[in-house]
Amino acid sequence: MIETIVNAVQLIVTALAAGFAAYRFVTSRHRAWLMFGFASGVSFLSNLYWQLYLIFYGETPHFSYIPDVSWYASYVFLLMLMHEVRSVPLPVFTRPRSRLLWLVPVFTAGMGVFYMQWGDPIGNIIAAVLMCLLIWQSINDLIALKDEVCKKKRLLYITVLIYCVSEYGAWTASCYWIGDTLLNPYIWFDALLSVTFILLTIAVERAVRR
Repeated sequence: MIETIVNAVQLIVTALAAGFAAYRFVTSRHRAWLMFGFASGVSFLSNLYWQLYLIFYGETPHFSYIPDVSWYASYVFLLMLMHEVRSVPLPVFTRPRSRLLWLVPVFTAGMGVFYMQWGDPIGNIIAAVLMCLLIWQSINDLIALKDEVCKKKRLLYITVLIYCVSEYGAWTASCYWIGDTLLNPYIWFDALLSVTFILLTIAVERAVRR
């Protein structure tokens, strides 16, 4: 029951975020809003499938290929969003500004191998690569920010990192499921994921403000 409520909240939040992004894109024509709208929209579709499955079958899907593909698309659109808000166009995977950044692929690869005990190897590889790109680029861009104009964009990169943390937290907690209860860390990480979409809306508004 608690999982259903948390998923319903996330469904509403992603729908509102997608709707607001569509409105802001129409009024401002800034492509960052389009990317965020797509990221929120595909996340909404993923949550809708998950929620309907919970309602009709009373359990999470045994095969989650449909929502997984939607989440992968969301990660790609978040990468494109970060690309859009930069002052100077750069490749998606830019040169590291700190040697410590090489710990990111080590971490994501290690977690991908760990999750293969429970999930599809190909899906885990895709998730690991996309998460590596998101975390790498977020940290790299945070390090690169120096001038006052770029400081407006920090919230976006920080929120993307929180988004990644909530995803990894939810994935890890789901590997050791302890029931549909508030004591289950999965519930709290899933709730944090909903909060990140609210923060992303604020972050994109701040990043594209002239």
